[in-house]
Amino acid sequence: MNPSTRSLLLTNGRIYRSAWDTTPAEYVLLRDGKVAALGTSLDALTADEVIDLGGRTVIPGLTDAHIHLFAIAHARLQVPVTPRDATTIAAVLDLIVARAGAIASGKWVYAAGLDENGLTERRLPTRAEIDAVIPHHPVLIRRFCGHVAVVNSAALQLLGIDDSVSDPEGGSFGRDAAGRLDGGALESAAEQIFRAVPPLDRADLVAALRASIAESATMGLVAAVEAAVGFTVGFDDEYAIWKELKQGGASPMRLGFMNQLDPVEAAERGLTPTRDADWQSMTLKYFADGIVGARTSAVSEDFFDTPSRGMFMRDEAELQRVIVDAHAAGWQVAVHCTGDRGIECIIEAYEMAQAASPRDDARHRIEHYFVPPKGGLERMKALGALVVTQPSFLTRMRRSIAGAFGPRAERCYPGRSVIDAGVTYIASSDAPTGSWSPWDGIADAVNRASDSGPAIGPAETIDIREAIHSYTVGGAIAMKQESWRGTLMPGMAADLIALDRDPFVADGPALKGMRVLLTIVRGQIVHDALAQQVPDALTGSARETA
Repeated sequence: MNPSTRSLLLTNGRIYRSAWDTTPAEYVLLRDGKVAALGTSLDALTADEVIDLGGRTVIPGLTDAHIHLFAIAHARLQVPVTPRDATTIAAVLDLIVARAGAIASGKWVYAAGLDENGLTERRLPTRAEIDAVIPHHPVLIRRFCGHVAVVNSAALQLLGIDDSVSDPEGGSFGRDAAGRLDGGALESAAEQIFRAVPPLDRADLVAALRASIAESATMGLVAAVEAAVGFTVGFDDEYAIWKELKQGGASPMRLGFMNQLDPVEAAERGLTPTRDADWQSMTLKYFADGIVGARTSAVSEDFFDTPSRGMFMRDEAELQRVIVDAHAAGWQVAVHCTGDRGIECIIEAYEMAQAASPRDDARHRIEHYFVPPKGGLERMKALGALVVTQPSFLTRMRRSIAGAFGPRAERCYPGRSVIDAGVTYIASSDAPTGSWSPWDGIADAVNRASDSGPAIGPAETIDIREAIHSYTVGGAIAMKQESWRGTLMPGMAADLIALDRDPFVADGPALKGMRVLLTIVRGQIVHDALAQQVPDALTGSARETA
């Protein structure tokens, strides 16, 4: 549709007003960025442009309430070493050697996407292994989660890190049996490395970020929340790149931002909670504990395969104080919590904050809620807090979950119990850690990863309508925007997608193979695969322009 077009009529479709609609409309009229009308009889409706959907399905557009678009863009500019690219340590090293051979000696080699669970050796490469094949280039490999780094000796030397280094609070440097650094770094130790290495080219990052946003639209995303501005290379550098992107023109998605800042740091930068339909910054983000894959989640029982109970990223009392201050300053607070000890600490912080400074509809969030604490959901409901989860982790982290929790895995990553407790359940991706495609997340919420092995916690399954609701209305709730978007009713935002099949009758594998044919945001087409299809008598589409 031409940007100057003010009205668009989609006809001959199955148009679901919401996930709960059982009598879909056949047409929808969009005008001035909103839904103007929909129903089954066109009567005398006219529009600047008319598209015949050929019987295809339309639903409200999806929101990814927790995604790292910056990290996705950042990874685009590095050597890809995901399990799709390499399945052994030797293959990972071959990819890095190839990059090193193409650049001058002494230049940094960056690689991203490493997941030891997809390697034959089931472990990360070591400093010695990298040194053996790349002695003259500093090397930094990021694990796909963004919480773990692997470096070689050349990198350690340039960073001024040697065997005498002490572990920082909320992190650790890996060591071999002799106490020598093995090249691995977890959590805050990895963060120190990520912040210290030379940055990637800024123009390249802006272009990669724009490409990542455009690709998200092809998956059916009409809005997304960047889950931690500052997580990948530091707040100020990331904020400047996002600002440059904004100055370059309208985004094909509505965006929200979580700022990884303490409230004092936000105030020093002149930042205040800001609500906006297209570029919203109302959330501060914190990390309570670590991750399951590195066994750094703060849990109350030892991991099934490791005599450890994880760690907090900062002093618990200090973290709670910061959360209380952020709440008092009017911010929505979102906290990464994977272990039940971490979740318990943050629920208590939210209760303290509300008691000290009562606020209506604060909608604080807990990201992940991997290991639920006893009684936690009842307290979350009383607070009006949100559970923002990532169902595709069940597939992506199957081996880690089984190893970390054994039979206790059945209660990990709750879905059904969250909804039954009356707590708002919001599914998201956490890409690039989880699957970028919302359809993988939707399918795993419904099937609990049963297409890749035994279902994990089958009692926690939710149905397809609940899963899609969590990505449509649920995502809008996370952004406090559900009053004007998330459903296709007259007066609501014209944010919608057309699909190649009906998700409400599709099984799990079909859901993961869902193809988005049309994405419309603010009444404007931002992705169009429908026009590329050859029309036929049964399923072809046609369009007319007045």
